[in-house]
Amino acid sequence: MTKPSHFVALLVALLVVGCTGRSATRTAADSAAVLAASQQYVQAWIRGDTAAALGLVSNDIRILVSGVPDVAGPEATRKLFADEMATYDVPLLKLNHEDLIVSGDHAIDIGTYEEIQAPKKGGAPVQGRGRFMTIWRREGGDWRITRYMLNDLPVAK
Repeated sequence: MTKPSHFVALLVALLVVGCTGRSATRTAADSAAVLAASQQYVQAWIRGDTAAALGLVSNDIRILVSGVPDVAGPEATRKLFADEMATYDVPLLKLNHEDLIVSGDHAIDIGTYEEIQAPKKGGAPVQGRGRFMTIWRREGGDWRITRYMLNDLPVAK
């Protein structure tokens, strides 16, 4: 190789390494931010804080849950959250994040959940477990849920 060819090869290598490093750093930071937002969402449900939970969802939210019609948009989501939080306390909501894929302004969080819902008017607690898939979108620097899917699994014995 001639000296100009060495220079071009070195420049290309430095650009590739530099871009890869920034991309990996951004992806790691975005992954951490999505997991933090997910934890805020969980804590909102445990506290029964409808406003905090709604603050983490996008205006074009669609919720797909086993056994109920699809929930679409902020008003239907507000009603769902308010009704659930008025009916149940949630002393346990645990997410096991199995796969988190971040690409640009979107992230897909896949895993399993365990929860206990205690009826506020008395009665036996309801235990649930299942799979979840949440699609997050960066909106104005914050991560918000735009799609949320739950798939029930049999309760462990």
